[in-house]
Amino acid sequence: MNPDDNPFLNRPQAAPPAAPPETAAPVTSFLPGSAAPLAAGTPPGRGADAHATGIRDTIETVLLALILAFTFRTFCVEAFVIPTGSMAPTLNGAHFRVVCPQCGYRFNINADVDVQWIPGQGLRRLRNGEATNPFRIRAPAYIQCPNCHYEIPVGDLPDQPIVYRTQTLRSGGANYSKTFAFPYVHNGDRILVMKYLYWFTKPRRWDVVVFREPMRGKQNFIKRLIGLPGDTVEIANGDVFINGQVARPPPVVERAMLQLVYDNDYYPHDAGQLRRNGRIWTNPWTAVYKPRFTGRWFTGGPVIRFSARRPTARGRLSFLRRHGSYLYNDIGYNTNRLLRGHHLVSDLFVHTVWLSKSPASAIRITIGQRSNRYQVRLAHNGSVFLYRWNPALHAWERIASPKIPLLRRLPPLQPGVPYRLSMSNIDHQIRFWFNGRLVLQYSAPWTIQQAIAFVRMQRHSGQETPRVFIDVTGPCVLRHLLLMRNIYYTQMQRQPRSTGPTAGERFPGTGTRGHPITLRAGEYFVLGDNSNDSADSRAWNRVERVLRRNLHLPLGVVPQRYMLGRAFMVYWPSGFRPFDSLDWPIIPNVGKMRFIR
Repeated sequence: MNPDDNPFLNRPQAAPPAAPPETAAPVTSFLPGSAAPLAAGTPPGRGADAHATGIRDTIETVLLALILAFTFRTFCVEAFVIPTGSMAPTLNGAHFRVVCPQCGYRFNINADVDVQWIPGQGLRRLRNGEATNPFRIRAPAYIQCPNCHYEIPVGDLPDQPIVYRTQTLRSGGANYSKTFAFPYVHNGDRILVMKYLYWFTKPRRWDVVVFREPMRGKQNFIKRLIGLPGDTVEIANGDVFINGQVARPPPVVERAMLQLVYDNDYYPHDAGQLRRNGRIWTNPWTAVYKPRFTGRWFTGGPVIRFSARRPTARGRLSFLRRHGSYLYNDIGYNTNRLLRGHHLVSDLFVHTVWLSKSPASAIRITIGQRSNRYQVRLAHNGSVFLYRWNPALHAWERIASPKIPLLRRLPPLQPGVPYRLSMSNIDHQIRFWFNGRLVLQYSAPWTIQQAIAFVRMQRHSGQETPRVFIDVTGPCVLRHLLLMRNIYYTQMQRQPRSTGPTAGERFPGTGTRGHPITLRAGEYFVLGDNSNDSADSRAWNRVERVLRRNLHLPLGVVPQRYMLGRAFMVYWPSGFRPFDSLDWPIIPNVGKMRFIR
């Protein structure tokens, strides 16, 4: 039989016979993407075939979109969730939000999801705890505000904690101890990671990278990249040294790594009153009254004022003239403030909005310890000068302009005009900003030998409190006075192993003072921004068997093959709950969406 004569063959794509010229349907134009109108005389079955074809096209489009999405996720960008607080406050793990009832400062504290209260069993340590478990996460009894240092009882928080009471029998009666638990916690920040970026470009120092941990090779970690192949890394006095010289981040990364010391915009309501700990809070910015300072300061509020009768009167404002508790390496995110010991931090950043009312206005900002103290002077005519303190001569020495690689002259200052001023003395590098513009930058030499000698000197003479002064000429107002500090990298020890001949013993951390590490080709060294509580290259105590046998990888090193990519954006920060009865924060915090520096 001729196949053309077979009535059982279905040929939906066969062209219909052409209509006679006099009965041909006119051509109808239609918009792209819309359904074409049926011509006159179209059989009734053609509409059903067109509908089936539309469903098939939709399914193919959805499948193609899924394939492209999975391909994009596999080879381009992938989303991750921050599990722990090792990168806080840059990136948050599982945490609980707190608002200080005295100063109103908002901050996050860590929620240890690995220790949870299991009904009927009490507190138990979980292998891989999650914030989505139907249990409760332990909370501390008190939370200290990082801004005003008010000890907040967990029972005073707006969201009341859950209290589990455990009875302890002792001689003479029974005592009841309370165990607090958070009513709910927020999951960690969700970030986007650019995968396989380092296949085409070399990793850069200070990048925030995601990699597979080299101890067991089962989990993904996120840290900040510090050491590159060929570098010799050593940590001393809170600073990182590369090949014997202090490592300095670029300005944009330096600003992103700063941590709060005190923000005067959040002035507490109980200033001058007795607190539960038996102390009376006073503003850490205090006035210095000496014969050469002839004005009066008002520091009892978020706006600080200096008043004087003469337009050339001088005044000095000092931070922590009497005590230095604010300048330790503590962050409000950690529930245990004494986790890695107290260390005074001398790498500081000051910002303020200065409005002078005098035609002879001038200002000086001083930051640092005796051996690393610098002063920036801004004159009324717009001249900027840099001075260094000489401890031997007990005098200021001006640094010549040719020695300063970046120094710009400013226009004359105008009374009644607010100016945004910022200065930093971080890693022995001085920077000064005027209205957000970097106008001065000077780098002083600082080697690992000098840092070790400085540490030895501190052991004998004790830790010196860094000084921060603001000297003004003429009546003025200081608003938005903010003091921040740099990350202090601690001398962490390696975590003890549970098995083996060295079980339970602690050894000096990799890359710490006196124990430098030299990286070979394809090896990297990483650290966490939350240096007090970060399991990073310093603390790793083992190497995966494959890496140890094939690559002879040393402790504390990430191999090139385990680098997954660079984190570049927080696309879904911990959100908000529309109802108190809902445990899931389904509304994103759009204001916290940001690029990762």
